[in-house]
Amino acid sequence: MKDRLPLVADLLMEAAHADGRLEGDEKEAVRRLLREVLDAHTLPMDVDFRIDEFDAKGFDRGAATSAFAGAAPELKKRLLELIAAVHAAGLVSLTHTPSPMGFLTSILGRPKDIERPFLLLVVGHPAEGCVVPDIARKPLAEIVDWRV
Repeated sequence: MKDRLPLVADLLMEAAHADGRLEGDEKEAVRRLLREVLDAHTLPMDVDFRIDEFDAKGFDRGAATSAFAGAAPELKKRLLELIAAVHAAGLVSLTHTPSPMGFLTSILGRPKDIERPFLLLVVGHPAEGCVVPDIARKPLAEIVDWRV
């Protein structure tokens, strides 16, 4: 993981820039998440500098994600722990299911015959005043026609 830490830092910084700007303590949140993943009190100096100098316009997501295509299961586990840390940090997520999603298979270098992506999980800070709608499921009788 340590050899790919700069790429993970870039991916997190890109997510922080998703709304086109950095606000509040987003850089510090990225640093905190990375320290948690490394179980360290400080980040390597090059990673800290990379976070400060991150250029969202010059970032190539495809190149960054392709570095993880052949990752070992232990590294993938650490990345899942990073996602858990993102949620534990109080960020929100949004699921997105574009169709088709085959582009993810090629971007991530995954085997087409074994794996199939089905979901994108977008993570960030909620917009000010954002609320989760109280959506109730329709009663079964409204959506099912029981013809025999």
